[in-house]
Amino acid sequence: LEELARLPSSTIQVLGAEKALFRALRRGGRPPKHGIIFQHPFIHQAPRWQRGKIARALAGKISIAAKVDVFSGNRIGDRLKADLEKRVAEIREKYRKPPAKPKRKGRRR
Repeated sequence: LEELARLPSSTIQVLGAEKALFRALRRGGRPPKHGIIFQHPFIHQAPRWQRGKIARALAGKISIAAKVDVFSGNRIGDRLKADLEKRVAEIREKYRKPPAKPKRKGRRR
């Protein structure tokens, strides 16, 4: 738990997806948005366009919970869970529809 508490939330978000992350860094591709936390129902059951935002919120709450548990000994899990549920509801409300696909500009000859 102490090692987890020392990790930034961006690293927690992609834990378990190291292979895909390093492949993206090596080839210049898009990095993964989530690792093992994809298994959480909030992310797994969400539409594709909401998953990255929800994964970022969940990773942030995991990071806060780990830091508080290790460094202060307090238990704030219930409050963090309520905050996360509120944030997920906001994301689902704000991003109901998928984003519009960008228009591709064709090459003129």
